Amino acid sequence: MTQGLQSDRVRLSTLFGLFFLSGAAALIYQTAWHRLLGLFAGADTIAAALVVGAFLLGLGIGSLAAGLYADRLSRRAALIAFALCEVGIALFAVLSPWLYYDVIYLKFLPLASSRGVIFAVVFAGLLWPTFLMGCSLPFLSKAVVSQIAGSAKLIGWLYGLNTLGAGVGAFVGGWYLIGTFGFDKAIYVGAALNLVVAAGGLLLARGLDMAETAPRPKAAALADPVDGVVWRWSLLVFISGFLIVALQIVWFRLIGVLLQSNGYSFSLVLAVFLLGDAAGLLVGARTIDRIADPRRFFFLMQGTATTLALCGAGFVYLAIGAGLLPSTFVDRDIVTGAPADVMLIVLLLAVVVLPASFIMGFSFPVVQKAVQRDIDRLGSRVGVVQLANIVGNSAGSLVAGLLLLDLIGTAGALKLLVAIGLAFAALQLFGARSTRWAYLPAALLTAGLVFFPGNDAFWRRLHGLTTEKAILAEDKTGLSVLKLADTQNGKLYIQGHTQSRLPFDTVHVFLGAIGPLTHAAPRRVLVIGSGTGGTPYAAGIHPATEKVRVIEIVAPVIDTLRTYVGQGGKSGVENLLANPKFEIVVADGRHALALDTTRYDVIEADAILPKSALSGLLNSQEFFRQVRAKLAPGGFYVQWAPTERSIQTFRSVFPYVTMVHPAMIGSDRPSPYARDKILDLLQRPDIDLHLTAARIDRGDLRKWFEDKKVEVLNDGKVVPAASPNTDFFPRDEYYRNR
Repeated sequence: MTQGLQSDRVRLSTLFGLFFLSGAAALIYQTAWHRLLGLFAGADTIAAALVVGAFLLGLGIGSLAAGLYADRLSRRAALIAFALCEVGIALFAVLSPWLYYDVIYLKFLPLASSRGVIFAVVFAGLLWPTFLMGCSLPFLSKAVVSQIAGSAKLIGWLYGLNTLGAGVGAFVGGWYLIGTFGFDKAIYVGAALNLVVAAGGLLLARGLDMAETAPRPKAAALADPVDGVVWRWSLLVFISGFLIVALQIVWFRLIGVLLQSNGYSFSLVLAVFLLGDAAGLLVGARTIDRIADPRRFFFLMQGTATTLALCGAGFVYLAIGAGLLPSTFVDRDIVTGAPADVMLIVLLLAVVVLPASFIMGFSFPVVQKAVQRDIDRLGSRVGVVQLANIVGNSAGSLVAGLLLLDLIGTAGALKLLVAIGLAFAALQLFGARSTRWAYLPAALLTAGLVFFPGNDAFWRRLHGLTTEKAILAEDKTGLSVLKLADTQNGKLYIQGHTQSRLPFDTVHVFLGAIGPLTHAAPRRVLVIGSGTGGTPYAAGIHPATEKVRVIEIVAPVIDTLRTYVGQGGKSGVENLLANPKFEIVVADGRHALALDTTRYDVIEADAILPKSALSGLLNSQEFFRQVRAKLAPGGFYVQWAPTERSIQTFRSVFPYVTMVHPAMIGSDRPSPYARDKILDLLQRPDIDLHLTAARIDRGDLRKWFEDKKVEVLNDGKVVPAASPNTDFFPRDEYYRNR
């Protein structure tokens, strides 16, 4: 008898381990698929929200379907169903790089002009794997639980270990697999994990007698799968799911700015969130039997979690003001690997993200204890509650990411979520007699609503500003802060990155002017990336230029420039915004270029640093090929050369490459670059007037053209690159892996 119990424990532990691996694979997929589908949907936040929404919708449908079906199965059959789901996920994963890139991106891209069509295509592309992922917990819960007593603890352990695996998968995938091997290879690792899980599940189903619980008759399975208790708890779980993911959106914006929207910041915040959630789930599973009033405890957990989220953001704000944290986050890269920087990042995540996510994880076993009252309806109740949580997660992501950040900014969104947490904290005070400590979350949340700073004050502090003047704008696409030395001069930060200055930096003027001044007749010019406007303004330098199209992905950048002009600023920005020669479009540059039917004489990219999140989309071989296809005959592409790999990648696409340090000029025809011709053009009165109007130092610009080294890198032949940046492997973006 003892030997049999030990054997059952070993097998149960093995199942827990398998579900851990399943969670790890799921987050490796989510990280990689999000990027690959972003090529079709776009890299802006609206497209990202659509991809996340489609992913979560598939999970929810799978959870509900499996929950309703699981109660018809024996425990062995449920375990076999779980294993087959893992096989299905693995098979899809192996095909997904081809499907998402070669089919959806390359073939369906013309359909991507409609947001509705984008969502439909992405949802269809994700439905198979996400449906099967959503089936996992209901099937495995049915397979593991043999009696209703202790079911909440077992289900809590299952979900906790799965979430723990997800956190590990997010970290290992984002910090090692993708940066070391690329997106496609990381996906194949996930597929291998799924196959290991499937094999283990099938072996356990074969070797373990799990037939003691007979499947329910079909009629019984369909009759009243949920009751009023489940529906009431589902509503609470929906609100809780909304709250935690909306807080996660706030954390992504806050930590993203402090880490300068680094290529690693998304996976880092996601991993810590999931690890904290998993720790809460596991602790909750161990202590669930001691909780006498699940509903009141659930209310307390929501209020406490929101309190901790408020305190985390408040700590950063106050600590920077008191000098306990540096006020120079936006002026230096802290993802360096230096011990002091590592400790600073750990402190930020441990204070801002970890505590609230831990408490929220505690809630899941509590809910299962409240709803699990009948072994014959266990699967359906797991499925319905999980569906409510997933739908709440999706709503939180969409509402916070697309609406709240737009209307009230990060600080305003946090205050609104604090109000929801306050409602939970107040509800737990009613009914049974409350201890003094039970009033603490409500008191702190009330104080937060009153005293937490507004959006301008919050972001000013986090950008190291005290009494200095600044212009700040934020919406769903990002954050822009222009620090003003006076009414005319300033320094621009986008998502925490130092970008450019007013008056325009000579380097940006040089990058914008070199293309049109080199081309004989640059009638149509496209510039990807605006910044303070130096590059696009200089791109309009040639009198022959009829149209300069400017694409900027962060809308507040343009709002900031408009406010600057409205306050009397004159650095060429007023001409950029008012002159019909310049057309400014808020969009993802790569996506917009792909849908543009125009052939341009000059295309230029004054893009973000290669270590920034999503920068690989504008530094890959595939993007350079796309640019080459959009050039008119004799046209050329201009981009700065941030790394040696970017030069090699550039040379592997354009047969003619001339480098005027730091600018690269690529074309399918010999470059007409001539220094003397450009110096003569700079003497023309109309060009001189264009520069003077923007307070550009003409002598400094002329010196740039006189002094910069000129190299012909390709003279009619492309040069294959040994390790280029590609869409599947943006090596420069993942610079820590190099």
